[in-house]
Amino acid sequence: KKTLWLIALICGFAWTADAQLQQKKPVTVKIATPTVQCEQCKKKIENYMKAEEGVSKVVVDYKRKITTVTFLPERTNIENVKTGIANAGYDADDVKANEDSYKKLPTCCKKPEDQK
Repeated sequence: KKTLWLIALICGFAWTADAQLQQKKPVTVKIATPTVQCEQCKKKIENYMKAEEGVSKVVVDYKRKITTVTFLPERTNIENVKTGIANAGYDADDVKANEDSYKKLPTCCKKPEDQK
């Protein structure tokens, strides 16, 4: 009986440790950011997202209009990441830019039709 109990205990610890390791793995996602226009947009999003909890890395490719974000899934999720980008003033996949933040962007960072 003791041997069986000990085996069960060891398996339980191994399973718990494995689950904890899997949880701590960062997740990397690519988000369409069609309204980024220039290097200034890139810097704005990257700096803004540094303050978002759980986000460990942000790379904006304004030429391809893709933002790659690495985050810890136990501290945030994809929707929070998209909302963070939208709060910086930019569209993020299906989440539209925060209107007030967008209005505050420099002219060069606005959509071509709004740069007049």
